[in-house]
Amino acid sequence: MEEIIEELPIQITSINRPLIVQGSHPIYTGRYLLSTNEISKLYEKLKKCIQNRFPGAIIHGRPRLGKSRAIKYLMNILPDDFGNLPIYVLLCRDHAKPNEDVFFTEILRDIGHSLSTTGKAVAKRERLLKFLVQQANSVGLNRIIFFIDDAQRLHVIQYGWLMDICNELDSVGISLTVFLVGQEELINQRNVFFEEGKQQIIGRFMVHQHQFSGVRTIDDLKECLISYDEESFFPADSGWSFTRYFFPNIKNFSLAAFAEDLYRVFSEMRLEAGIRAEFEIPMQYVTLTIEYALRKFGVEDENLDVITQAKWREAIESSGYLEAEASHL
Repeated sequence: MEEIIEELPIQITSINRPLIVQGSHPIYTGRYLLSTNEISKLYEKLKKCIQNRFPGAIIHGRPRLGKSRAIKYLMNILPDDFGNLPIYVLLCRDHAKPNEDVFFTEILRDIGHSLSTTGKAVAKRERLLKFLVQQANSVGLNRIIFFIDDAQRLHVIQYGWLMDICNELDSVGISLTVFLVGQEELINQRNVFFEEGKQQIIGRFMVHQHQFSGVRTIDDLKECLISYDEESFFPADSGWSFTRYFFPNIKNFSLAAFAEDLYRVFSEMRLEAGIRAEFEIPMQYVTLTIEYALRKFGVEDENLDVITQAKWREAIESSGYLEAEASHL
């Protein structure tokens, strides 16, 4: 797991744990990434798409499932299989009237180009293509990967501009794979394109699909908890897992040991709130629940030896999960 915030010198406090700047732990800042079962499934699908040189695919799911954070995590591990493959995340902004100049300005900005605003649309298009060709050639892989986040905001004309980029790169022997990441509206858009005969868009970007899910099973939940117990460390390489840092005085304290209790409490609270849909907890509310438990029940506050089901209920309530689900009933 890659830490995002700056590493700090380790000192030992009176309770025998690293001394860090107050409030800088990732549990307070939220700046950390977790491995989950769903991310592993998505990774296998992405590997297949990239290996087979598919031109595009849809990654869709309801809001707050953790799609954007999953993409950030995958960008850290894709190099393990594909080397220095140029990979970029583009954020699709909401524009009532798409503008070609703005379109290329935003792509240049998202890929980190220093000249994102200079010149007109034609110059920006040429600058983008030249940059992408240079990047692909520099690593000798002749491949470029785009993740377009919030892709349900794309308009038909913007798909046309994307196809132009694909075609021009293809003309010089470079293939572009575009992963459209967004909400369920993407599937609705695909259906509309099919009815309207826009097969060129579907064939280029939408043939392959992956439905991204939240936490659905006890095993899913346990995998998340294990990430806090065994895979997430701060400071990096310190040996202090997130769980150990907040429960330093209890030998071998493990959040994963409470997976069944936490799953049961989520299930009970869903029923009490009248939520009858298939069990699925968005990652946002899972992480908020666990962060509350570490801060509130660990050594920095209540200093508990055991997290009871009543305490897990308190943590779930603090996450805002029930209010969010009620808004969809």
